[in-house]
Amino acid sequence: MSLTSRERILMALNHEETDRVPIDLGSSRSTGINAIAYNKLKKHLGITSDTILFDVKQLLAEADYELLKRIGSDVVILPRLVPSIGIPIDEYKRGELPMDGGSCLLAKAYNPVQREDGSLGIYDGEGHLLAIRPKQGIFFDEVYNPLEDVEDEAGVDEKLKLPEITDYEMEYLRKKAKKIYETTDFAISGATSFSLFERGFKDWGYENYLYLLYAEPELMEYYLDKLTDAYMIMMERYLDAVGDYVQIVQNNDDFGSQKAMLISPDTYRKFFKPRHARINEAIKRKRPDMHISLHCCGSIYPIIGDLIESGFDILNPIQKECANMDPATIKKEFGDRVTIWGGACSTQTTMTHGTVEDIVREAKEMIRIYAPGGGFVFSQIHNLLADISPEKILALFDTAKKYGVPEFYHRQ
Repeated sequence: MSLTSRERILMALNHEETDRVPIDLGSSRSTGINAIAYNKLKKHLGITSDTILFDVKQLLAEADYELLKRIGSDVVILPRLVPSIGIPIDEYKRGELPMDGGSCLLAKAYNPVQREDGSLGIYDGEGHLLAIRPKQGIFFDEVYNPLEDVEDEAGVDEKLKLPEITDYEMEYLRKKAKKIYETTDFAISGATSFSLFERGFKDWGYENYLYLLYAEPELMEYYLDKLTDAYMIMMERYLDAVGDYVQIVQNNDDFGSQKAMLISPDTYRKFFKPRHARINEAIKRKRPDMHISLHCCGSIYPIIGDLIESGFDILNPIQKECANMDPATIKKEFGDRVTIWGGACSTQTTMTHGTVEDIVREAKEMIRIYAPGGGFVFSQIHNLLADISPEKILALFDTAKKYGVPEFYHRQ
């Protein structure tokens, strides 16, 4: 059976086994590759195209189709016009990566300011400091919390910048999605950037937001309802633009730490589950065939069933080094109801500190667990970091091509 990449992804999402497990590198901002590591990988493979740095916050490269075909990847990202920290990517200029990471194309609107301590700052048009990259760092930390001093609903109305999608962005995305769809056989994953829990951290501040969920629940419900209503409108417009071309839309809400959830399951069910469900229902009304993905790191076992009930079809990743996130248990309990996207090898441990042999061993074991019955897309756990070698990266994806076949993972 010879499948196109798009067919392979759709079969897996429909919980059908395919000729080999579908593979992903870079279809989201949590299955991507650091641009420094990407330059090393391209040099290793003899690929000479320009590296496009589309996410300056995480220093993520937009993967080249030639490279994706080489490693067997089946899906590509459709980034938002403004992927992170207020920087649009409709125009690019030449630039250099930090830490002598090589050259790249980066957004023309990326014009950081060097601060007295040697760090770089990104400011908005009103002079607010949005994000800081330390002098010896490669990532930006977001530091602006516009609602941190808000005490009532009037303050929310005054200061909350609601999510939206402009007519200009709709046309920008439509043209890009249409071109990918018509000129390649990749599946397309839309990085729609809608979140409720993580958005709260950015608006209110991390500690303050967690406190307010318990101390000021009515104010938080008001805030979350305004976000939810805006996201529903945004997603309907987004799907008007690209619904004929994308197969997956993404949500990002990290509810877990290494050892436990950041909030209780009951708090998730009170504040977030019903609002996730409203957004997901709106998406399904508009496009019943759309697959909805949730990126959610950490120890989240207690709410996996709730996430499925709220309408998520895909869970990325299974961060197996976290408490109560045993891959075999999760596959057995939830694998027929949700697609496991990622989880093939730990970036936190094995990809960074292990050997090539360790990577191959771990990836083979995860294929044995996740692949039977479909509902699995092979990718590492979160983004590949700057110092991960080309040899390790190729070993990971070559393992998927060699062993991600039914005759291997059904063998006892």
